[in-house]
Amino acid sequence: MTTPVSSSSVAAPEVGLYSVSQLHHEIGRALERAGLGRVWVTGVVTGLRSTARFCSFELVEYADDAADKVRATMPVGAFRRTAADMAAVLASVGLELADGLEVALWGRLDPNPAFGRLRLVAEGVDPRASVGAAVLARDKVVAELDAAGVLAAQARLELPADVRRLGLVSSPSAAGRADVWAVLERSPAPVEVVEAAAAMAGPHAPAEVARALDLLAGAGVDLILVARGGGARSDLAAWDAPELAKAIASCPVPVWVALGHAGDRTVADLAAQRSHPAPSAAAAAVVALVEAAEQRRAAAEATARHQAELAAARRRQRQALAVAAAVALVLVAVLWSLAR
Repeated sequence: MTTPVSSSSVAAPEVGLYSVSQLHHEIGRALERAGLGRVWVTGVVTGLRSTARFCSFELVEYADDAADKVRATMPVGAFRRTAADMAAVLASVGLELADGLEVALWGRLDPNPAFGRLRLVAEGVDPRASVGAAVLARDKVVAELDAAGVLAAQARLELPADVRRLGLVSSPSAAGRADVWAVLERSPAPVEVVEAAAAMAGPHAPAEVARALDLLAGAGVDLILVARGGGARSDLAAWDAPELAKAIASCPVPVWVALGHAGDRTVADLAAQRSHPAPSAAAAAVVALVEAAEQRRAAAEATARHQAELAAARRRQRQALAVAAAVALVLVAVLWSLAR
């Protein structure tokens, strides 16, 4: 027969008995002794949330062989002033603290007794890590697309000599769309614009722009212009997506892009037939094309009129000569008869 043992009969351990708060304190001390009190941590920002006093998110590490497979996560928090300082540092290089940004953070590891989770209290950010990671990823995409011949496909298309129907891909709220229309409306150039709306930033932008390109190509346009305004450098992530570059390359109509970032070259810029630093510049180039075609048409019409006038003048001259010759023959005949 087994005798149950009551909790009062179990001897208390001589060492290692901590309250929850004491254990968190000891974990913190152990981290300090191990040199892990303050560390640099890299990952992708996910689930960014901000309140009046605090900013929180998770740093996510994805598996090398699967972009959607999470390998590890680390909760991160930053006080409002620190978050504002980090945002200013990122903004100085055209980046924005937002979901999807790969970033390197400096901060204090905090066992966080109130929530029972180890977290990083961010104290600083290194923008070079974000820029470097983006550049490496972009260079890899460019190399793969170049090897597949994607980046040269649009260059092989012939630009129409006369652009009558212009396809415009933009967002209804994009500043770039307004800039394009402002230039077109100031010009008397006869251009019909066919629009297709698409997101200009965010995870859905590549698929929406690809769909818009397909719709406009089927609408019989002569040229497609993709236009968006400025914004943070991190907003351009969608324009480095390989699926968007492939959509541009496979479009049977020449595609021009104007993303509003004069100092940045995205993969979409490289895949397009032409890229312009701003939507207004792209629209001006379209107007120049149309006006040049109108001038050629006017010159051709003037030449045709001149040639027609010359031909008519020659006909009149020949007719006058024929009449004069006939009159001369009649006079000769009359004089000959009188002389006899």
